[in-house]
Amino acid sequence: MSNKKERQLNCEVLRIVAMLMIVCLHYFGKGGLLGKPSDPELTAAGYTIWFLEALCLSAVNLYVLISGYFGGGTYSLQRPFRIWKQVFFYSVIIGIAAGIIGGQKPDIYRIFTYIFPIVTEHYWFATSYIILCLLMPFFDAGFAYFDKRQIKSIILVMLLLFSISKTVLPMQLPWDKYGYDAFWFMVLYLTGGYLRRYGVKQIKSRAKAALLYLGSVAMIFASFLVLRMVFLKTGKLEDLINYSYTYNYLFCYTAAVGGFIFFVNTWQDSPVLKRLRKPIELLSGATFGVYLIHEHIELRSQWPKWFHCEEQRTQSVGGLLVHMIFTVLTVYIICTAIEIIRFNIARLIFHRR
Repeated sequence: MSNKKERQLNCEVLRIVAMLMIVCLHYFGKGGLLGKPSDPELTAAGYTIWFLEALCLSAVNLYVLISGYFGGGTYSLQRPFRIWKQVFFYSVIIGIAAGIIGGQKPDIYRIFTYIFPIVTEHYWFATSYIILCLLMPFFDAGFAYFDKRQIKSIILVMLLLFSISKTVLPMQLPWDKYGYDAFWFMVLYLTGGYLRRYGVKQIKSRAKAALLYLGSVAMIFASFLVLRMVFLKTGKLEDLINYSYTYNYLFCYTAAVGGFIFFVNTWQDSPVLKRLRKPIELLSGATFGVYLIHEHIELRSQWPKWFHCEEQRTQSVGGLLVHMIFTVLTVYIICTAIEIIRFNIARLIFHRR
């Protein structure tokens, strides 16, 4: 793998793909398409939805792995502050717009959610990521201080605590937050840093990386099928049917590692990507804005209703796929356009992002 610190276009493409996958996850989850995994009348479209959910599940992990891979540069407190400003902007502006359009006066809790989006976890990803940003210099210093064997041991111990244990033990562990926390982001950041510095000898080729990703996705989905069958036959383990569909599940982690290595080893010197550098960097730079807009507390449950997402559970597999692609792309394009406009206005006013 390359040890260059500058951004690589193939990883910028991965950032775009990861955000598209995140919108897909919200299409299924916030759109009500997942339903109850124990539903005995699950249709072909229902099984397809759960498979696609497994296919996209590693998206958040991929997004954080990119940060770890390109970490280790000169650290500045401007990074978490810049993220906070962007989060605060969308949290407040969309909140005000929703109040004006909806004609309803928000309660005090809603107002606090708008004004203090980080501490209220308005956006759980942003909260966990800012905490990670504050700790990045310590992790980067650790990479400079510890050798390869020590770094690997630290990652393995953290995986044992936050991933492997919850994967093999059929119970809710006290510290398990399903990967919605800064502790899990630390594991991913360290993994990304390890991959940049040392790589994985056993997974050097794109074929092996793709196999790791697809095999991990298959294991997530297979776990769902097996536990669902057990429940339908015995009436037990209902709460564990979709237990594998969490960000810190071991196979979600390995899927992210496989997908990440595949992209890192793909199109490294592609002349096509070089010609498309400006639009790729523009779209990649807007990905966080896409998340902040469509996942705002006033929008996250509304846009799936506007597109009638839940109704797709009863459609054919083909109809579901067409509707999913149309909806996800529409949401992504609209949010990207809004973020690009915000970026350009901010640059004109403040002469910076």
